[in-house]
Amino acid sequence: MNLEKLVGLIFVILMGLIIFIFVLSPQPKYQDSISYQLAPNARGLSKDDFEMYVVRVNVFENEENAKALKKNINNYFPAYTEPLPNNDILTAVYVGPFRTKEDIEKNIEFIYEISETDSGEVVLWKP
Repeated sequence: MNLEKLVGLIFVILMGLIIFIFVLSPQPKYQDSISYQLAPNARGLSKDDFEMYVVRVNVFENEENAKALKKNINNYFPAYTEPLPNNDILTAVYVGPFRTKEDIEKNIEFIYEISETDSGEVVLWKP
């Protein structure tokens, strides 16, 4: 009797698995035919739609030092490095982006602490 129950249970599980795999799974030939259309008055997003801010916390001549600081900051906040716009020799470390300047103000003391600096400059983030 127990063997019959076990065989029946295995049969039901296998049938359910077959139904799930072959019947309920999406069919690739039908997925390609689905088209998504935006409303005629919908517009795409541009880079100008993203007004976010970053804090420039430090500037280094040695790019390795900048990367080390960025790695430390990335444990807490997003951070990145990039050459200064007016000087390719210097590499700046930025923390962010933040949605508003108020978000930066809430976290500025901690940002200064983890970046080992006393001051920074809030600048507009350009993706």
